[in-house]
Amino acid sequence: MGTDVQTKRFHKADFILFSQRLEENLQLLAQLLERPGFGVGKASLGAELELTLIDAKGHAQWLNQKLLKLADDPELTLEINRYNLEYNLSPVAAAGKPFSKITAEINGKLKHIDKLGKPYDARTVPIGILPTLGRRDISSTAMTDDNRYVILSKAIKKLRNHALEVNIDGPDPLQLSVSNLNIEGANTSFQVHLRVNPCEFANLYNAAQLVTAPVLAISTNSPLFIGHRLWEETRVVLFKQSVETRELHNDQHIGPGRTGLGRSWINHPIDLFEESVRDFPVFIPECKATDDQQIFEQGGTPQLAELRMHHGSIWHWNRAIFDPADGGHLRIEMRALPSGPTAVDMCASAAFIVGLVKGLGNSMPKFTHQLAFEEAKDNFYRAAQFGLNAHFNWPRKTRSTPGEISVPRLIKKLLPVAREGLTALGVAQNEIDQFIGIIQARLATKQTGARWQLKMLASLEQHYSRKTALHHLLDRYLDNVASGQPVHEWSTSC
Repeated sequence: MGTDVQTKRFHKADFILFSQRLEENLQLLAQLLERPGFGVGKASLGAELELTLIDAKGHAQWLNQKLLKLADDPELTLEINRYNLEYNLSPVAAAGKPFSKITAEINGKLKHIDKLGKPYDARTVPIGILPTLGRRDISSTAMTDDNRYVILSKAIKKLRNHALEVNIDGPDPLQLSVSNLNIEGANTSFQVHLRVNPCEFANLYNAAQLVTAPVLAISTNSPLFIGHRLWEETRVVLFKQSVETRELHNDQHIGPGRTGLGRSWINHPIDLFEESVRDFPVFIPECKATDDQQIFEQGGTPQLAELRMHHGSIWHWNRAIFDPADGGHLRIEMRALPSGPTAVDMCASAAFIVGLVKGLGNSMPKFTHQLAFEEAKDNFYRAAQFGLNAHFNWPRKTRSTPGEISVPRLIKKLLPVAREGLTALGVAQNEIDQFIGIIQARLATKQTGARWQLKMLASLEQHYSRKTALHHLLDRYLDNVASGQPVHEWSTSC
């Protein structure tokens, strides 16, 4: 949810000035992207890991501000609910062993927070949605006492102008009426960043839009929400519905959603920033004092703070990032992967998506001509709902039209493509073998985090009520996380 917000109340003049700044920022970014050499550099990776805090009984523990203060770590930030935290992990070069480095950092950060939390009966769990969440944990009182979340919640509520209706299909369909934003805080994710050169951005971003579906299908870890079995990656539909601000007409939402995959394939990175400004109302019109025009004219990199603030309030599953640091650069932020189960699982999924983005980049002009963007969106939602049981429409190299393919068969075809992409990025061969090997084993066993949770729940419910079974499920999940074994090796027997 982004940057710190200092102002508590905004007026009409603030929105007018902010909108002017957005237009100026857009023009400067367009000029900056034409500057010779801008953003050119070696590929690097970064990640953000969202975490849930729990107590000894497996309930959400509302202590994020306490642990943030104790940690005294600038890379640790608050998230929307009192039981959520987020770590901004260190950027690493794509060449060499980036995924091993990220794995080690994740494990170190989790141990550190668990040590700090022990005297306060708090520990971390990396999981897409905590299966033991109750109604209290998605009530308005669960929201973190932070200015930006209060402002966002009020802005979304004002636009929606009615109670939020959550309707999710699944084995135990859920219908829920709430009035607050922080139901979204039930979701925690593992967001992967890939720095790319501007000349490659459009093809690689389109590749990310295409491959998010199969990668998500084999990485699901969020099948349960307040006692209901829903989608294999319930985060996707819950996020979509919780930040919905569009008007309804004949049961159809009008206009682009504030979350999703966006409108279409892109031709240039500026397209994404222009869509943010043109299509979505401003939520937080906080202007900064920097003179970006003067900085640009003097050959520097403008901050474009207003554009970054506004763009950060549109939560597409793949997002363009402009970062002014170190002369400025562009990144693709891939936001669809869930938190958990283990650090090595998360990094295997990251390796798979990064390898596919690079490996398919050069093929995207043909693929985007062959596959309608709406079909790519359909693939994504099928992946979230059905996981490895989904079927996709997918472009074919030897034909002019897409064809239907099962997810397991598609992933088998994509594994060598991911290996080629990682090799092109300079990732060490043994690193590729280790992390893509985990995806291959996950495919062979057909066991994702979501599949494991559902199998374990079914086994436990032979002996316990649903509520008690969910707590036992979490206990076993935590034991497996502590073992460090990837999820395809976890036993589903009681």
